[in-house]
This record gives sequence, structure tokens and C-alpha cells, in this order.
Amino acid sequence: MICNCYHETRGESFEGMVAVNKVVLSRSEDDAYPSSICGVVYDDAQFSWTQDRIGNNINATKDEDKEALDMCKKAVNLSVKEGPNDVIYYYNPSIARPYWARRMTHCGKVGNHTFLVPRGESCPKKLGVIGKYSSSGSSSQTKKSTGAK
Repeated sequence: MICNCYHETRGESFEGMVAVNKVVLSRSEDDAYPSSICGVVYDDAQFSWTQDRIGNNINATKDEDKEALDMCKKAVNLSVKEGPNDVIYYYNPSIARPYWARRMTHCGKVGNHTFLVPRGESCPKKLGVIGKYSSSGSSSQTKKSTGAK
């Protein structure tokens, strides 16, 4: 999850990192996705950094890369403590304009990423840091069968 945070959110705010991490956590609890974090991250065509043929090892030799990696570690820890928020879709509108986003409810934007839920579902009150630790997750909603990724 730290690798995904680093590759997906490097250069983003801490809040943006947490919001992306919560999508990964939410997907792991959604029955349309694999149940493990690694399964979610490496699920086919879900995260662009896993699809290219470029080496994706983190080589944090520059100060800004070290800082991004450290922030990702902290963001992942907080995300896991607070739990998922039931948002399972996001994209970066400056990089992509996915066709499926038109059929979704837009919950908001954090940094460079727009976060969405299936039409008819409620957006969480906060996409990123909620400010308290939750041991039981973020909601009482059950797993959803959206059928699409």
C-alpha cells in the first residue's frame, strides 16, 4: 500500500494521500474487488503504475522522494487506523477522462484526484483524514456488488 501511495500520490498533500489510500481500503472490502490490499493494487488495469513496463522500485535518493515516502508511510498508517470510507473510484482529470466517471456521483476533489461513488450512493462526509481513529471501519454499509470496476 505504501508503494501504491508513493506512485499514485507523490507530490500530493497528506490529505490527498489518505484519500487515495482509503479507496484501496474500501475496494478491499467491496466484493467486486480482491479482498487483499495487494490484490486490489495489482488488480488488472486499476492503477496505471502497475501496468507499465517501467521499473517501479522506490529509489528515494532525492530529498523530495524521501519526504514523499515518509509521508506515504504516515498516510498509510493513519488510513488503516481510520478505516475505509466506501469510495471506490477516483481519477486524475489532468491525465484521464474515463468514460465510466459520467455515470458516477462526484464526491469531491482532493489535490489532483476526483473521487466518486456509484450513482445513488452517498458520499462520505470527508474523503481524507476524518480526525479520529476508528477501529471498526468508517461505516456500517455492507459490501456492494457494483459489477464494474
